[in-house]
Amino acid sequence: MKPSETQFALNLEALVAPQCRRIVRALVEKPLSVNELAKDCKLTTASVQKHLEPLIRSGLVTVISSDGSEVLKLERSTLQPTIDWFADLTQ
Repeated sequence: MKPSETQFALNLEALVAPQCRRIVRALVEKPLSVNELAKDCKLTTASVQKHLEPLIRSGLVTVISSDGSEVLKLERSTLQPTIDWFADLTQ
């Protein structure tokens, strides 16, 4: 399997749960803390932490330090193989 195909599979697996998709959508505009994600996504912090696991494992989300605290950032480049696959379907 090519690396892009592997990433595509990891992305699909990470985005199965609707809570994961809500987290990704919330991170599109800017990096957020777990507490900010919980508020924006209307989830508990425990639920956010649980659903971050597959997103971090796939590389879609990374943890960065900002002003002494941790925030979560969407890695758009990691999402690209999935975007490309769906774009190919529309051609």
